[in-house]
Amino acid sequence: MDMRNSLLQLVPLAVLIGSSATVQSTSYVNGVPTCENYILNTYLFLTIALSLVVTLTLFMNIIMPNYTETVYSSLISLIIVLIVHIVLLFYLRYLIDTISPLEVKKKLATWLLYIINLTLFILPTLQRMIKNKEGGFIVSTMLLTLGMTVALSLLVFIKPDLVKTQTWAPYIFIALLCLVLGLLIPIFTCLAGVCNNSFINSWYYYLAILGVIIFCFVLLYYTKQVIENADKCKKPEDADYMKESTNLFMAIINLFLNLLGRKRRS
Repeated sequence: MDMRNSLLQLVPLAVLIGSSATVQSTSYVNGVPTCENYILNTYLFLTIALSLVVTLTLFMNIIMPNYTETVYSSLISLIIVLIVHIVLLFYLRYLIDTISPLEVKKKLATWLLYIINLTLFILPTLQRMIKNKEGGFIVSTMLLTLGMTVALSLLVFIKPDLVKTQTWAPYIFIALLCLVLGLLIPIFTCLAGVCNNSFINSWYYYLAILGVIIFCFVLLYYTKQVIENADKCKKPEDADYMKESTNLFMAIINLFLNLLGRKRRS
């Protein structure tokens, strides 16, 4: 059983290496991005990002099994670390969106730092579940997320007219804003001295369900955007694979995290 688990843990690393090797031959010509294979290259970068998160999570859980307890040893350290991670996520995401695709090394370094920071951000959640012997639930949720991602992506590629990006954009923004505000409500209730664990668990459970629905639509939206941008790509600076993959990547990660929220009522 241990041998089989060890071999399974090598799968994301193998996918990471294979995708990285492939993208080097399909994405760039003389070090400059190309519009050819735009959609393929976007999904290769997405595959690299997802397999890198899994690989880093497995690796960090081995070399830093007590990371969660060490970093979040007190409320003050918890607040500081969370703020640092969130600020970095927004700042690095801003850089990914603004750095020109022609600055390949700079953009790639920023993109990798973004993924590493996100991995460290979600690691405590996964470590706690692993220590509670819920590794099977994590794996099943990963497979469910993968299945939903494939199904929703195929839907957009088969029926692209179902998604209207310009029409959907304001509604998605409002939905995400409401979701963020919803996440803050239990914090305010606790600060007000009304901190009921049963209420908080129920609230986050139903909010996770809402989050799953919202991020399904976000994934549909960004998938359609990839198709549209592939058609618009005419010159090297238009071939922004890393930005495109980051949009899809964040939709999938948030879908996964919200699906994990099912555990609150299971």
